Amino acid sequence: MLNASELEAPQSKASRSQFLSTARAAKVLGLSTTLVQTLVDQGELKGWKTRGGHRRIAFDSISEYQSHVHMALQRKVKTENRQHISVMVENSEWIPAFKNDLAQWQLPIDVSFFESVTEAILDLSTHRPDMLVMELSAPLVQQEKTLQALENFNKRGKSPLPVVIVTQEKSLLSSVPYPSASTIQLVPGPISPIWLHAYLIGIVASSRL
Repeated sequence: MLNASELEAPQSKASRSQFLSTARAAKVLGLSTTLVQTLVDQGELKGWKTRGGHRRIAFDSISEYQSHVHMALQRKVKTENRQHISVMVENSEWIPAFKNDLAQWQLPIDVSFFESVTEAILDLSTHRPDMLVMELSAPLVQQEKTLQALENFNKRGKSPLPVVIVTQEKSLLSSVPYPSASTIQLVPGPISPIWLHAYLIGIVASSRL
């Protein structure tokens, strides 16, 4: 884009009417005059200078800038409204296949994959997801410790994190008592692409109700 010093002043009265003063442009955009001047200098807005050194901003470029900002805000809101799901798969060889399937499904969900329980739990303190799905295949004692760690995490937080534990250990549910049964759910495993696809579709459907 050309900046203010590179644009020629419009010659006709009609064309001059399509330009606004810096103060008027600032009022239309809801910005300070200093920021409007900066946008002109950076080429974000088109304008020219009068012989007295006053800027005149093209009305069309103001409309284009407003549309650009509006679209950027819409993209931001759309991204922020997407649910973030963390999925821990103990068999790391499955992760590339899951990522490939996820790209093909094109679901409005952001999914992060983890290869270990430790990695997934440590990530909760910095990037809390909307839901955590964990596949556990370790010995029962280790699965009990993982379940207890997640329960302790939920007790410390203001709002419990929904957790789905996928396990083939049928005795896990009865072996460790925990009060937040509504936030930590155990389902039979193992995780498969079909299972994950169906579960994520269910999350999308429930979020639209």
